[in-house]
Amino acid sequence: MKLRLLDILVCPDNKEWPLKAHIFEEREIEKPYLPDKDTITKVVCSFYCPKKQIKLTKDTKKEESVVTKEASKINYETDCKECLSVEIVSGLIECTSCKVFYPIIDEIPLVLKKELRNEDIEKQFTEKWAEKIKEIKL
Repeated sequence: MKLRLLDILVCPDNKEWPLKAHIFEEREIEKPYLPDKDTITKVVCSFYCPKKQIKLTKDTKKEESVVTKEASKINYETDCKECLSVEIVSGLIECTSCKVFYPIIDEIPLVLKKELRNEDIEKQFTEKWAEKIKEIKL
């Protein structure tokens, strides 16, 4: 999973955004693809930079998005390239609002409503990563 996914991913239970990633295992991509800049934010992401945990646009009632001051802290050439050069293999995605965690298993984020989640798969994941999970401050 690319960290960039958190730019648009919402909690399936309460539709909260942004979500937070806890990375347990990652792999480097030697020649990452760097998409064009967003026309408004001037970086790859459109709404939220998960690498720096910065909202890129303000909620306004205007039709046009307003870029936040914090967005200027992100460098397209270095930060976006660095972010896209990493693939998350294992970890957790956290909804900080409802305190629900979703596993990332073999690069696939399993962000599903409670009734669709597989207890056996999540139990195996939890057993494998128990030490890392304990390190997360709840």
